[in-house]
Amino acid sequence: MTKQGWTAVVSTALFVALIAAISLIPVPFVRWSPGQAINLLGRSGDRPVLQISGANTYGTNGELLMTTVSVTSQESELSLPQAFLGYVIPDQMVLPRELVYPAGRPADQQQSYQSRLTADSRRDATVSALIAAGIPVTPLPQVTQVSSSGPAYGKVEVGDFIRTVNGSVVERRSEVASILNQEQPGSVVRLGLERGNDQLEVFITAVAGQDDPSIARIGVEMENSYLYDVDVQLSMVTDVMGSSGGLALALAIYDELTPGSLLDGRTIAATGTITAAGDVGSIGALRQKLSGAEQAGAQIMLVPSGNCADIDGVDTSVTIVKVTRLNDAITSLELLKNPTTADQVPRC
Repeated sequence: MTKQGWTAVVSTALFVALIAAISLIPVPFVRWSPGQAINLLGRSGDRPVLQISGANTYGTNGELLMTTVSVTSQESELSLPQAFLGYVIPDQMVLPRELVYPAGRPADQQQSYQSRLTADSRRDATVSALIAAGIPVTPLPQVTQVSSSGPAYGKVEVGDFIRTVNGSVVERRSEVASILNQEQPGSVVRLGLERGNDQLEVFITAVAGQDDPSIARIGVEMENSYLYDVDVQLSMVTDVMGSSGGLALALAIYDELTPGSLLDGRTIAATGTITAAGDVGSIGALRQKLSGAEQAGAQIMLVPSGNCADIDGVDTSVTIVKVTRLNDAITSLELLKNPTTADQVPRC
């Protein structure tokens, strides 16, 4: 082989080795792609995905899909070719890693954060659905933490609902704080609690706050919560739900708790966060969720009105309905049952 030939061979080999090395270098990005579309009114193995007790339930027909997104895990790294493919493939998206996994938040903390989002979303979806179905719900502060060195220790337990403070009925955490702020260290605070099926009254001697000795503290942390008699369980890996599955779950619960079928035999997808009051909020990765819904056979997809701009120009066979509240979603699905009223439904 001539000198020029050897030079060409060596150069080619070095070039290939360089490309191979570059392809193995991780880049600080993650990739979104279409994930599962879970039928919340279907079955998981031998059990219904959605299980409700404590209230009458009614049969329904059709599929209600909770759309999800597949994302690069925190433990995994994206290579340059993978990131490039995620950029060019229409139903995928590449984002800076720190937008999904904030720096300084270890994997276990990220998992706890995701689990908390899911738990809050499930609670708010349940509450909004119960209210829409006309089932009583009582807003109450709920104890989330009791200091082992505080005066409430041994008297108040995590999970207790606070019904009254010094005889005054309370519904929100801020109302408890407002009453306590009127007390002085050393004063006795009377709490009316609900614990399981029991109602009890406890007396706690307030102590001086560490941050401000003039303020009375009882050593209890709480959050705004709700008390109701209906129990909702999901037989699925719930952490895939996150907060964006709130609207879908609320619709599924509502359809089970009300006569007739909201779905009317159709395959319907839904995505969006939801508050206990029924407000629907925007989510991320709508294009990927729409793609997943279409692949799963959805005929209609309910999306937050704030996300409509995200799917401008997207070619899809799915009817996209925009909603701002749970009641909007319910009304739209009823209107879409009848071709003569379908044009009244707001769309993206």
